Amino acid sequence: MARKQLSYTELRVALFVVATVALLIVGIFYVTGQTAWEPKYQLKTYLPEAEEVVAGAPVSLGGVTVGSVTRLRINPYAKTPDQNIEVDMDIFKQYRPWIRENSTATLVTQGALGSRYVTITRGTPPAAVIPPDGVVRGVPASTIQTVVSKSAVLMGNLNELAVNLREISDQINSGHGTLGKLLHDPTLYNRLNDTVGRADTMIAKIQGGQGTIGKIVTSDQLYDRANSAVTRVDALLDAVQTQKGTLGKLIYDPAFYKNANGFLKRGNTLLTNVEAGKGSLGQLATNDALYNNLNSVSANLRDLTGKMDRGQGTAGEFFTNPDLYNNLSGLSGDLRLLITDFRKDPKKYLRVKFSIF
Repeated sequence: MARKQLSYTELRVALFVVATVALLIVGIFYVTGQTAWEPKYQLKTYLPEAEEVVAGAPVSLGGVTVGSVTRLRINPYAKTPDQNIEVDMDIFKQYRPWIRENSTATLVTQGALGSRYVTITRGTPPAAVIPPDGVVRGVPASTIQTVVSKSAVLMGNLNELAVNLREISDQINSGHGTLGKLLHDPTLYNRLNDTVGRADTMIAKIQGGQGTIGKIVTSDQLYDRANSAVTRVDALLDAVQTQKGTLGKLIYDPAFYKNANGFLKRGNTLLTNVEAGKGSLGQLATNDALYNNLNSVSANLRDLTGKMDRGQGTAGEFFTNPDLYNNLSGLSGDLRLLITDFRKDPKKYLRVKFSIF
């Protein structure tokens, strides 16, 4: 069988298709910023789960795509639940200096319900650069289920809040509570209106010069008195500045200062003499003889009063024995009778007998 010869038209179509596919591949790599021939190296990370992550998912570093996920598998040697899934990644070598031991890898969701991909945080010195086939520390990420469950709780709380607000609104509309009374009861409005009316009347009276405040506001008498007082005070200050009167002399005349200074000096001298025991006042302040004498006198007085309380001695008998009181009381009674009898018959007591020898 003879071989079929390709026509020029068929060859041209085939070349066009190949060129189109090549341009499409180049365009894809250009848009994604990746090139198939750019050198890469492999890294790993361990995550607790990898739902909705597939091989070929991008790997970003600070929002810039730096590689892709090559394989996902269950880690048979997981020591903790956070290491359940092993994720293998191909990373462009030009980004190797920024992936260090203090970098972390986690899963993020593109948009609200988009696909998930791996993102790596940029490492900083002095942490060492992670070598090829090294491990980037994985950090658990919040899954969409967690977000949905939290959103459900939030919606429940918001629903409960809406119900409470509706109940409060119903109570307010029905006039219950302080706020309901405030909105529906006209009593407060009437009282406020009455208060405003009285305030307006008061202001009108003040403007008309009625009452104490009205007199203060509208009358010039208080101003005139204040002005006169200020004038007199100004005159007084002028007199003081010109050294007139007692106050002026006191402020400007140095004689008062000299006298006061001399008085203080004499006072200091007197106090020095007293402290030194000089003079009567010094002896009184520093000598113990007066204190001892007073102490002795007080002791003698205490003994004397003790004896008097016990009825010892003449003074004690005088204060404690009732005989003297009784005798004096009887004597005063006899004297009262004698005076009464004398007033009745004075001649009885005034007889004068003369005899001549």
